[in-house]
Amino acid sequence: MREHVGSAPPGEHHAQPGGGGIHHQAPAPVHQRPVRLEHRRRLHPRRQRVSELTVDLSGKTALVTGAASGIGAACARRYAEAGASVICTDVVDDAGQQVADEIGGRYRHLDVADSSAWTALAAEVADDPGHLHLAHLNAGIMMGLSDVAEMSDEDYHRIIGINQHGVVFGLRAAVPLLEAAGGGHVLITGSMASFSPLPVDLGYSMSKHAIAALVRSAAPNLAERDISLNAVCPATVGTGFLGGNRDRLEAAGMVIMDAEEVAEAAMAILDSGLTGECFALFKGRQPEPFQFATIPGADYRSRR
Repeated sequence: MREHVGSAPPGEHHAQPGGGGIHHQAPAPVHQRPVRLEHRRRLHPRRQRVSELTVDLSGKTALVTGAASGIGAACARRYAEAGASVICTDVVDDAGQQVADEIGGRYRHLDVADSSAWTALAAEVADDPGHLHLAHLNAGIMMGLSDVAEMSDEDYHRIIGINQHGVVFGLRAAVPLLEAAGGGHVLITGSMASFSPLPVDLGYSMSKHAIAALVRSAAPNLAERDISLNAVCPATVGTGFLGGNRDRLEAAGMVIMDAEEVAEAAMAILDSGLTGECFALFKGRQPEPFQFATIPGADYRSRR
């Protein structure tokens, strides 16, 4: 079994696809400076927003799943730098504890595919004197299976359990905590595979497409409770999954970003004021909401 691009095996921490030489065409050039809310109003006047939410994490609590390495570790560090008290979770306990110690946070073992584990963690956080302001649902795996006929029941349930059920369970657990805090943010680590097929890992692509549907469908309801819900969807990220192949892949023309770039993009997304968006992220560019095709007729972004 193979871990996520950006995950140091073994474990359940998350990063992005791109192994196998899949190239993604970058969109038209985007802004070279961080895009603030007032810019979004001009460029995307019809996009939904959650008012009065900012990226100020000072004195707030942030939860990051898959925080032992890769994107999760980079985001945990960035949130701590912004002033948050970070709860790091993973199944790779030594590495997760090390990240938590480094940033002055807390570590908790969490199998994201276990609903009861989420219930227990939520109860612990609810008893904390600090309020949860941000949940970054980042944990995920890759399996590298390209032939559906070769996918066993165990393979299927594992990748859907972690990549899809784990996100739904996390979102369900986080919402009451964020409501108790008066609102907050949920950010999910998606992928370019949320938008396009990834034949080298069909289970991964299927589960990441589900993330896009969840974000776009759940956000309108959550916005009424001052909770934003977005996904950051990077192209290839150069972390543990690439092993020692980064130089070779870059020489072959693959553009690879660092996990720290994803962490900076996460901060920009939190500061955008937008909700219900899947932000495409390419190296050296600001995150931009992916332009999904529209369907004539009913407003499918409305919950009514």
